[in-house]
This record gives sequence, structure tokens and C-alpha cells, in this order.
Amino acid sequence: MTELIDVLPGIELPVGAVSEELSKMWGGNKENALSEFRASQMNLVLHFGRTVSSESAKARFEVAVRFAQRYPSRIIVLCPFSKDNQPMQAKLFSQCFIGDSHREMCCCEALILGFSSEDNGFLFNQVSVWLESDLPIYHWFSEVRAERVVKYFDHLLKRVHRIVFDSNIESYPIRDLPWPNSQKVVDLARARLLPIRQAIGQYLSGIPFELLRKELCVINVHFVPKRKGDAFHLMQWLEYGLKSIEDTSIDSKLIELKPNSNKSLCFEIQYGHGQFIHWTQFEDSSISHLTQNLGGIEKKLSIQIKPLLPEQELSEAFYF
Repeated sequence: MTELIDVLPGIELPVGAVSEELSKMWGGNKENALSEFRASQMNLVLHFGRTVSSESAKARFEVAVRFAQRYPSRIIVLCPFSKDNQPMQAKLFSQCFIGDSHREMCCCEALILGFSSEDNGFLFNQVSVWLESDLPIYHWFSEVRAERVVKYFDHLLKRVHRIVFDSNIESYPIRDLPWPNSQKVVDLARARLLPIRQAIGQYLSGIPFELLRKELCVINVHFVPKRKGDAFHLMQWLEYGLKSIEDTSIDSKLIELKPNSNKSLCFEIQYGHGQFIHWTQFEDSSISHLTQNLGGIEKKLSIQIKPLLPEQELSEAFYF
């Protein structure tokens, strides 16, 4: 069976030789040393679970590398083996990027570790050796089982500045784990929703708040399964903006769309006096449609919403 570490790029090295090889690679001599282009700002730990497919692992690794082009990082990739009791393996990946002006260069590196679940103590020690000292640590979980995440609280996650995950792909509500500090835990689905919140929020801000609140009775968010996390945070945002603590009579539901629907994400806000706000985003389209009749006259609006690139979602989750 192909292991995740096998599908990622890099040269195979003994685990203990990675740090030494890094020193040689960036050191060189005075004429060709690349160390001046390698000013890391942070450590990015990309942590895979066993259920991650090879295609998904490669795609998320590429996102991390593109992120490092903008925010120079030491990337550490953790790849669990499909079977236990296998010795640790390592790969080293490095790449330099030329900027748009052709006078700028950014070099990044990825240290890739294959490990067994039996290696927990060794895993923490090895990651500690590979981390750039005195730089902040950001940890990106990707389909790691809940029981394993909880076991990392007291060592692997002890010093992290922020922990991110993507609730669109996770099989369980990772946000609900008993995190020691939940303020450090951020959902990529929430970051992904930024352009939608900005576009719709800008439009709704032009409607008197009293009109948005008067006789509000229903808030429904509809979604396709692959956007379940987006739907959760869209509902939270709508409720935060429109509901008060006393509004226990308002009916809020998350509703999964039918498989053959051409819609991707939408919401409907209904009022007791027959008025409404409907918003719909379609599959594979940046154009969404909003319809509302709060002023007694039905108005339709097309809104272009440019999605964030995956590496932009990552920076939004890490820094904001």
C-alpha cells in the first residue's frame, strides 16, 4: 500500500540526517549561499490523518508551499503510516521562487516525517528538533481522529500559536473537542466565508436594522455536503447579526440540499408579515443572487463574490 510520505515530493533521508542536510543546503559558500533568501517567519505543521487520500495530501501540501511563498515558513509535514510498528522515515523538500519583479527570491523548505501511531513520544521529540526555535508554531490538522488530537494537547500542541482545521472535510465536529484554549482553534470554513460575509453584509447594512429585525421568524441555511462547515458558520453569522438572546421563538435550521441540486449554499430569512430575504450561490459560479421584499417591493440583485484562494484562506485563519 502506498503511504502518504511516498506521494509527496522530496529526497529521502535518514531522520537524523535532515537537520544536517538543511545546514549544508542553505549554507553553501559566500558566492552561492541562499540563506539570505530564507528568512522564515513561522513554523507550519501540516498534520495528516490516516484517512487522507493521496490526491488530497498532495493538494494540501501544495497549498502549504504556496502559503510559504508569501509568508516564509518552515513546513513540517506529519504523515502517519497505514500500519503500526514501522520505523520513522523522512524526506526533505526545498524550492526557491522568483518574484514578479524577477529581483525577488523566496526559498522555502518542507521536512516530511512518516511515523506510526506507536511513535507518539518520539513524534513530539522529532518535531521539537525540526522546529525553527523562537518562531511561532501554527498547526494544521487534516482528518486526524478525535482521540489522537486530544492526546496531543499536553505535548505536540502545548506551544502552538494557532490550530486550524477544515470542518468541510472533517468527519466529526473538531471544534467541540475539550480544547485547553479554544481561542487558538480556528476553522478554515469560517475563513473561507469572508468574501460572502463582506458582500452580503455590505448590502444588508443599507437596510434599516429595525426592518431587518421586525417580526423575524425563520433563518434557514441550505448546503451541499461538501460545504457543511461553510453552512454552520454562515448560520452563526446570520444569527449573531439578526437575533438577540431573547429571540427564542426564531426557528433556525441547517438543511442539506438534494444531490441533484445546482445550488451550493443559500439562506432564506422569513418574516411574520410575509416578507423575506433569499440568497443563493450556485455550483461553479462566482455570481450569487439575492432577492428581498422588505420595503414592500421585490428587489433582485446579482452579487459577484470572488472566493479566496486556499492559501489565502490559510493566512486568514492564521492571522485574523
